[in-house]
Amino acid sequence: MDTFAKEFEKIEARQNSGAHLRELERLKDILTARPIVLYGVGFYGAVIHKNFTDCGIPVECFCDTYKRGVDTETGLHIISPDDLKNNYAHANIVLSVANPNTQTQVYNQILSLGFNREQVFTFDTPYRFFKKSRVEIVKLSFEEMKSHYKGYEWAYNFFEDDNSKQIVLESINGYLFNDLMRFSPEEKHYFPKEMLLAESEVFVDGGLYFGDSSEEFIRQCKGKYRHIYGFEIDPINFEKAKSNLLAHPNISLIQKGLWSKSAEANATLGFAAGCKIDGEGGDMVSLVSLDEVFADLPQDEYPTFIKLDVEGSELEALKGAERVIRTARPKLAVCVYHKPEDIYELPSIIQRFNPDCHFTLRQHSPYRWETVLYAWQKEKP
Repeated sequence: MDTFAKEFEKIEARQNSGAHLRELERLKDILTARPIVLYGVGFYGAVIHKNFTDCGIPVECFCDTYKRGVDTETGLHIISPDDLKNNYAHANIVLSVANPNTQTQVYNQILSLGFNREQVFTFDTPYRFFKKSRVEIVKLSFEEMKSHYKGYEWAYNFFEDDNSKQIVLESINGYLFNDLMRFSPEEKHYFPKEMLLAESEVFVDGGLYFGDSSEEFIRQCKGKYRHIYGFEIDPINFEKAKSNLLAHPNISLIQKGLWSKSAEANATLGFAAGCKIDGEGGDMVSLVSLDEVFADLPQDEYPTFIKLDVEGSELEALKGAERVIRTARPKLAVCVYHKPEDIYELPSIIQRFNPDCHFTLRQHSPYRWETVLYAWQKEKP
């Protein structure tokens, strides 16, 4: 691969050509040639509506298999698939489902209603117009991106494998042009084959959500592990995780967020996977550091594996785990896509805590989220 400076020159030339803007205008003309119906209210429905509205793309209504009435967040009516078939036969249908596997199912379902392929647009299309998601910063101006130049140059040179270097470059293109990213759907999210699991792992699930990562950890370990600690700030998510993990032993679930120290903070709750600690949220949550949680435990009970998907609080969570990381040297799976600086600040702080780590990036989605940093102890020669 070329030097970072040369790769960035290519990106700058593309920016200056304006070709990406012309392509967006072409796509906008295709979309607005017919009435637009968003298929699926879900997590991204309102996000697509907001980004479309900001770009001057009107939306008629939602269609959803399970919901009816009026969506409270957007004010749009929600119709049934039968209504879609009978009353919007000439509309453009835009999927608000981001999961690639689910997209295929929904896409085929819409075709079965009699729509042709030219009328149905996967999530790839609205994603091209995204400026902001619920949590992640999706779009940066070129000047904003240039302010991160030194950080991305450091990351590009820091990672040794070409795949990680390519992810660094694709992240830049994602911020500037909303390009899709190459990913490996067959690779287990948070559990790459290089990070071997033992039968006595102590797993920290930071950003527990419904407990899905902990359940996958249990499957990967074939049920043989020492303990699981799950941290979640949202009470609805927390209760669902408790229910999902009830049958498994040696699990401690803690309704607190991970941070650099114990504190109370404002948060935005009620958005499923998008709940986050911020200064504007109307909810108060409790925070704790991993160093505090494990302070009174013997070192052989410290975490051996830490997963962090805490919606932009990863840096603070790592700061609060310095002693644990320096002492136990756990495996780490850390999301690095919530903020533009994550991709260079997070590996840098982990390297400072444990210089003997092997680092790599993996992309688990075609969109500019689900970029995960993996770090594990290098084998001694």
